[in-house]
Parts: sequence; C-alpha cells; structure tokens
Amino acid sequence: MTQILNEQDFEQYVYDAQGKVLVEFFATWCPHCQKMQPLVDQLAEDAAGAQVYQVDVDQSPDLAAQYAPDGFPCFVLFDNGEKTAQLLGEQSREALAELIER
Repeated sequence: MTQILNEQDFEQYVYDAQGKVLVEFFATWCPHCQKMQPLVDQLAEDAAGAQVYQVDVDQSPDLAAQYAPDGFPCFVLFDNGEKTAQLLGEQSREALAELIER
C-alpha cells in the first residue's frame, strides 16, 4: 500500500528527497482516483528510480491547492525537491513510467 503523506511530512519525503519522487494527489471519494489505486500501489512497490507517495486532498487542502488546483487524480513529479512535471487525470502505467523516466 502506498504511503500517504500529510502537510507535516511532505517536506521530509518530497522537498528534502534526493532523486525523483512521484506524488499522486487524490480524494477517497473520487471514482477516477479509486480506479488508479491498484496501479499506484503497484508503482510504489516496483518503480525503479523514484519514490511514490500519495496526498489525500481532503486531509491536506493546502498542498492540494498548491499542486492540484485543477482536479485529481493529479500526478506531480519532483526531482531533488523541485517540481519538474505533472499529469492530470487517469493515466496508464506507461504514461506514469514515462513521466518518471523524464
């Protein structure tokens, strides 16, 4: 299961991280997010070259407003703590793997 970050630990796991970090901003009530959950869990287990985390937009509204203002699921890639790319909406495994490999 993918680790869910809150506003307190986001800095440690994302901003202070070395290398790539993929964060999915999601809502538990969002059907598109629910559909993506198995894929996100699988990516978290075997994503080579990146850490994978989630942020519940209802639990961390400030982070959601900053990184997912246009909706969710929203996938944001960070590299050494800097936002480098973003994808909005349901994604394929290939699209997320390509995002990580950028």
